[in-house]
Amino acid sequence: MADSGYLNSYPYPSNVNNQGAAFPTGYNNNSPPFQYGQPMVGSIPQVPMPMPTIVTTQQNVMVIPQPSYRDYLGLSIMNLILCCFPIGIAATVFSCKVRESLRRGDMISAASDSRTAFKLNMVSLGLGIAGNLAWIAYVIYTTVTNQYGYSHYYSGYGYYNHYN
Repeated sequence: MADSGYLNSYPYPSNVNNQGAAFPTGYNNNSPPFQYGQPMVGSIPQVPMPMPTIVTTQQNVMVIPQPSYRDYLGLSIMNLILCCFPIGIAATVFSCKVRESLRRGDMISAASDSRTAFKLNMVSLGLGIAGNLAWIAYVIYTTVTNQYGYSHYYSGYGYYNHYN
């Protein structure tokens, strides 16, 4: 049997099919042309190769918790009502901005607005406490220094002191 020029023409027999008959006219026993990514048939001996070991690994997924920033909305509303109204309004606005930033997923704006809301709440709380303490001190001072209550009052004719 004539070889077609390749080292090993397996799986193509020389000029005979499995029953020993010759190939029909127009067919030759040449190997198919080399295609990209496929080994050339006949260029190397065809030996059974062991199946490659396939190792699959699962991707490690690390979930990093995002920091959650406080909005101080309750403290802002308390300061709005009880302490310092104008600063309480500003603190409430920034508290609402924190919630909106968290809903959007904008952590940088949420952190900045949270710090601003906290600072405004602390200023409002400080002014409210200082104002209430000043008012209490004033009431105590006027009550203690004036034994008889409000003894001087203004009538239409001038100041009147009913103890003189």
